[in-house]
Amino acid sequence: MMQKLLIGFITLIVGIMLVGTLAVQGNLVGDKLVITDEVVSVATAKLGSTDSLNVSVDLGPITNVPTTWKITDCPLTSITVTNATGTALTVTTDYTLSTTTGVLNVLNTTATVAAFTGSNNSLIDYTYCGDDYLNLSWGRMGIDTAVGLFALGLFLISVGLFYSVYKDLNIA
Repeated sequence: MMQKLLIGFITLIVGIMLVGTLAVQGNLVGDKLVITDEVVSVATAKLGSTDSLNVSVDLGPITNVPTTWKITDCPLTSITVTNATGTALTVTTDYTLSTTTGVLNVLNTTATVAAFTGSNNSLIDYTYCGDDYLNLSWGRMGIDTAVGLFALGLFLISVGLFYSVYKDLNIA
Protein backbone atom coordinates (compact mmCIF):
# COMPACT_ATOMS: atom_id res chain seq x y z
CA MET A 1 0.00 0.00 0.00
CA MET A 2 2.80 2.41 0.86
CA GLN A 3 4.49 1.50 -2.41
CA LYS A 4 1.35 2.46 -4.39
CA LEU A 5 1.13 5.76 -2.56
CA LEU A 6 4.80 6.52 -3.20
CA ILE A 7 4.55 5.63 -6.91
CA GLY A 8 1.39 7.76 -7.20
CA PHE A 9 3.15 10.82 -5.74
CA ILE A 10 6.27 10.28 -7.84
CA THR A 11 4.17 9.90 -11.00
CA LEU A 12 2.26 13.09 -10.18
CA ILE A 13 5.41 15.13 -9.42
CA VAL A 14 7.34 13.85 -12.46
CA GLY A 15 4.29 14.49 -14.64
CA ILE A 16 3.97 18.06 -13.45
CA MET A 17 7.67 18.71 -14.12
CA LEU A 18 7.70 17.07 -17.56
CA VAL A 19 4.47 18.57 -18.86
CA GLY A 20 5.74 22.14 -18.45
CA THR A 21 8.99 21.35 -20.23
CA LEU A 22 7.25 19.48 -23.05
CA ALA A 23 4.71 22.26 -23.52
CA VAL A 24 7.47 24.89 -23.77
CA GLN A 25 9.35 22.78 -26.35
CA GLY A 26 6.12 22.24 -28.30
CA ASN A 27 5.52 25.99 -28.39
CA LEU A 28 9.05 26.67 -29.66
CA VAL A 29 8.39 24.79 -32.90
CA GLY A 30 4.98 26.41 -33.30
CA ASP A 31 5.74 30.07 -32.65
CA LYS A 32 7.04 32.52 -35.23
CA LEU A 33 9.83 34.88 -34.21
CA VAL A 34 9.42 38.68 -34.09
CA ILE A 35 12.22 41.12 -34.94
CA THR A 36 11.85 44.72 -33.77
CA ASP A 37 13.87 47.70 -35.03
CA GLU A 38 16.39 45.95 -37.28
CA VAL A 39 18.57 48.73 -38.70
CA VAL A 40 19.07 49.03 -42.47
CA SER A 41 21.12 51.94 -43.81
CA VAL A 42 19.71 54.06 -46.65
CA ALA A 43 23.04 55.90 -47.15
CA THR A 44 23.80 54.06 -50.41
CA ALA A 45 20.45 55.18 -51.85
CA LYS A 46 21.01 58.89 -51.25
CA LEU A 47 21.99 60.97 -54.27
CA GLY A 48 25.19 62.83 -53.49
CA SER A 49 24.88 65.51 -50.84
CA THR A 50 21.10 65.82 -51.30
CA ASP A 51 18.56 63.85 -49.36
CA SER A 52 16.83 62.60 -52.52
CA LEU A 53 16.77 58.83 -52.92
CA ASN A 54 17.78 56.73 -55.90
CA VAL A 55 14.94 54.26 -56.39
CA SER A 56 17.10 51.80 -58.31
CA VAL A 57 19.29 50.97 -55.32
CA ASP A 58 18.48 47.80 -53.41
CA LEU A 59 19.33 48.31 -49.78
CA GLY A 60 20.08 44.64 -49.44
CA PRO A 61 18.32 41.90 -47.61
CA ILE A 62 17.32 41.99 -43.99
CA THR A 63 18.99 39.60 -41.56
CA ASN A 64 16.43 36.77 -41.46
CA VAL A 65 15.76 36.19 -45.14
CA PRO A 66 13.52 33.20 -45.89
CA THR A 67 15.45 30.32 -47.46
CA THR A 68 14.60 26.85 -48.79
CA TRP A 69 11.07 25.81 -47.72
CA LYS A 70 10.38 29.15 -45.98
CA ILE A 71 10.33 31.03 -49.32
CA THR A 72 6.95 29.53 -50.23
CA ASP A 73 5.65 28.10 -46.94
CA CYS A 74 6.58 30.90 -44.53
CA PRO A 75 7.45 34.29 -46.07
CA LEU A 76 7.97 37.40 -43.94
CA THR A 77 4.82 38.86 -42.34
CA SER A 78 3.79 41.87 -40.23
CA ILE A 79 6.33 44.12 -41.92
CA THR A 80 6.66 47.74 -40.77
CA VAL A 81 9.35 50.17 -41.93
CA THR A 82 10.07 53.41 -40.07
CA ASN A 83 12.82 55.99 -40.09
CA ALA A 84 15.20 56.39 -37.15
CA THR A 85 12.76 58.69 -35.30
CA GLY A 86 9.87 56.22 -35.60
CA THR A 87 7.91 57.83 -38.47
CA ALA A 88 6.16 54.95 -40.23
CA LEU A 89 6.45 54.67 -44.00
CA THR A 90 3.64 53.40 -46.24
CA VAL A 91 4.17 50.13 -48.11
CA THR A 92 4.17 50.42 -51.96
CA THR A 93 3.95 54.23 -51.64
CA ASP A 94 7.20 54.87 -49.73
CA TYR A 95 8.95 51.50 -49.88
CA THR A 96 8.76 47.92 -51.09
CA LEU A 97 10.05 44.91 -49.23
CA SER A 98 10.04 41.48 -50.81
CA THR A 99 8.56 38.92 -48.40
CA THR A 100 10.57 36.12 -50.02
CA THR A 101 13.97 37.76 -50.67
CA GLY A 102 13.98 40.34 -47.88
CA VAL A 103 15.24 43.12 -50.18
CA LEU A 104 14.17 46.62 -49.14
CA ASN A 105 13.72 49.43 -51.69
CA VAL A 106 12.92 52.91 -50.39
CA LEU A 107 11.14 54.98 -53.03
CA ASN A 108 11.93 58.63 -53.78
CA THR A 109 8.78 60.30 -52.44
CA THR A 110 8.19 63.46 -50.46
CA ALA A 111 7.51 61.36 -47.34
CA THR A 112 10.72 59.34 -47.64
CA VAL A 113 12.90 62.35 -48.40
CA ALA A 114 11.45 64.09 -45.33
CA ALA A 115 11.77 60.92 -43.26
CA PHE A 116 15.44 60.39 -44.07
CA THR A 117 16.64 64.02 -44.03
CA GLY A 118 19.60 64.02 -41.67
CA SER A 119 19.32 60.28 -41.02
CA ASN A 120 20.64 57.25 -42.85
CA ASN A 121 18.83 54.48 -40.97
CA SER A 122 15.53 52.77 -41.41
CA LEU A 123 14.09 50.44 -38.78
CA ILE A 124 12.26 47.30 -39.85
CA ASP A 125 9.88 45.19 -37.76
CA TYR A 126 8.80 41.80 -39.11
CA THR A 127 7.79 38.26 -38.20
CA TYR A 128 9.62 35.26 -39.61
CA CYS A 129 9.85 31.49 -39.14
CA GLY A 130 12.90 30.07 -37.39
CA ASP A 131 14.71 27.05 -38.76
CA ASP A 132 12.93 24.73 -36.31
CA TYR A 133 9.44 26.11 -37.08
CA LEU A 134 6.87 23.42 -37.84
CA ASN A 135 4.94 24.83 -40.78
CA LEU A 136 2.26 22.12 -40.86
CA SER A 137 -0.76 23.15 -38.80
CA TRP A 138 -1.73 19.52 -38.17
CA GLY A 139 1.81 18.87 -36.91
CA ARG A 140 1.59 21.72 -34.41
CA MET A 141 -1.83 20.45 -33.31
CA GLY A 142 -0.43 16.93 -32.99
CA ILE A 143 2.39 18.08 -30.72
CA ASP A 144 -0.04 20.03 -28.52
CA THR A 145 -2.43 17.07 -28.37
CA ALA A 146 0.34 14.60 -27.52
CA VAL A 147 1.53 16.78 -24.62
CA GLY A 148 -2.06 17.11 -23.36
CA LEU A 149 -2.69 13.36 -23.57
CA PHE A 150 0.62 12.66 -21.82
CA ALA A 151 -0.38 14.97 -18.97
CA LEU A 152 -3.84 13.43 -18.77
CA GLY A 153 -2.34 9.92 -18.75
CA LEU A 154 0.03 10.69 -15.88
CA PHE A 155 -2.73 12.39 -13.94
CA LEU A 156 -5.05 9.38 -14.40
CA ILE A 157 -2.29 6.96 -13.31
CA SER A 158 -1.78 9.01 -10.13
CA VAL A 159 -5.51 9.21 -9.43
CA GLY A 160 -5.87 5.47 -10.04
CA LEU A 161 -3.06 4.66 -7.61
CA PHE A 162 -4.47 7.03 -4.98
CA TYR A 163 -7.93 5.48 -5.40
CA SER A 164 -6.41 2.02 -5.04
CA VAL A 165 -4.74 3.03 -1.76
CA TYR A 166 -8.00 4.55 -0.45
CA LYS A 167 -9.86 1.39 -1.45
CA ASP A 168 -7.28 -0.80 0.36
CA LEU A 169 -7.77 1.34 3.47
CA ASN A 170 -11.58 1.10 3.13
CA ILE A 171 -11.82 4.90 2.87
CA ALA A 172 -13.44 4.94 -0.58
